Amino acid sequence: GILGVTSQEEVDAGNVRIIAPDGFLEEVVRENIIAGPMMARRAHYQFGPLLPTGPHGQVDIGLGQSLPLGASHLIPPTETVYETGTELEIDGLRVIFQNTPDAEAPSEMNFFFPDRNLLCMAENCTHTMHNLYPIRGAQTRDALAWSKYIHEALLLWGEHTDIMFATHHWPRFGKQDVQDFLCLQRDVYRWQHDQTMRLANMGYVPTEIAETLKLPEEFLQESHVQGYYGTVSHNSKAVYTKYLGWYDGNPANLNPLPPVESGKKYVEYMGGTSQLIKKATKAFEEGDYRWVVQVMNHAVFADPTNSDVRNLQADAFEQLGYQSESGTWRNAYLTAARELRYGSLRIPASMGRQIAHAITIEQLFDMIGVRFNPEKFNYGPVRINWHFEDLEEDHVLGIQRSTIYHDPHITDDAGDAGITTTRKTIALILGGQKTLEEAFEAKEIVIQGNIELVNSFFESQESFVTAPLIEPKETY
Repeated sequence: GILGVTSQEEVDAGNVRIIAPDGFLEEVVRENIIAGPMMARRAHYQFGPLLPTGPHGQVDIGLGQSLPLGASHLIPPTETVYETGTELEIDGLRVIFQNTPDAEAPSEMNFFFPDRNLLCMAENCTHTMHNLYPIRGAQTRDALAWSKYIHEALLLWGEHTDIMFATHHWPRFGKQDVQDFLCLQRDVYRWQHDQTMRLANMGYVPTEIAETLKLPEEFLQESHVQGYYGTVSHNSKAVYTKYLGWYDGNPANLNPLPPVESGKKYVEYMGGTSQLIKKATKAFEEGDYRWVVQVMNHAVFADPTNSDVRNLQADAFEQLGYQSESGTWRNAYLTAARELRYGSLRIPASMGRQIAHAITIEQLFDMIGVRFNPEKFNYGPVRINWHFEDLEEDHVLGIQRSTIYHDPHITDDAGDAGITTTRKTIALILGGQKTLEEAFEAKEIVIQGNIELVNSFFESQESFVTAPLIEPKETY
């Protein structure tokens, strides 16, 4: 993480500048705190960190060999790039920036070094087809905007670039090679966008589009646009979802039964578990692994304690994993198989504790709102005054109708309780690194007024654990 390069003290002293694109801090918070626990859980499937390395386990993660094991951290930017064409001098080196929001990430930027004829394409161009939607979960990328940003970079700097590099993989050398590389990268995202929406407008649904689209011959000659990370299959579904959402227009899919209820009915309609296993085993022997996985999913959710059901689905998952070109698909299939055989992972889920110290109070309250379980809160409409000593800021957090709201930079004289503390202390409590009692005894938090109300409020903060993905939560 960033602490391997610098420190908060160095940044505060003005010795290090941190330059980020517009919206960076907000998007970091949204991804890591608002949806962080489930993203982290699904990342176990995408990257396969718990798989053994080798031919029966993890080979790579599509974009690289493996995830780093070091800790991550966040230091807020000291400078923000708001528009393309912004030029800054950094240690005597001129840098020109291109903002690329909603391409590879919600907030991102490319940059050009005019004195060296160097172009950095960040993560917008790498030596693989990228995700328009990562299977770990994230906001869907805008394939059309992504393609246009690459074209804009070509127009801005294509004639002046001798070397292009990115935040993954190796450089490209020579003006013509750089231009050819960027053109193909531009075209592969535009092709996926246009052809997906052509079929969507003809009435095809996401699964049909994914089954229909195949990369044209023009793309097959270069490895850097192949589906080692992203795939045409799940990228096309991302494009569809970007415009039309999760619903495919068929009312039969508007309000389906949840997995457990539907699983039990599917198994019943198929003649019971024994008949289902018999038919699925025949399909497995015929190599129809996709269907085996699909149909046995109903059986697992109907009866997750049945080892024959779990093992048959695991066998099919393994075969799909071995046949996958995409590293992330392989990891997902093999992780699913592993958890079917040995049980789902159960550990405390991260709630962005590495970055909570750096966020604004508004973002901190957004984090609190996501964790708030109203069934554990024993009070009616209340207003709690908060004073953050380190920031010299006052805020009011209100709770009514099972929902929180936030009034910034005020104090309510009629408030039901008051809390005096620091942002760091609250981050430690919410991150599970310190209890409310420990902070209270250390005088790191002072409570005014209704202490029971404050205790109930903190007790209402959900502590997430990794959720099962391939079996019912009820068995967890």
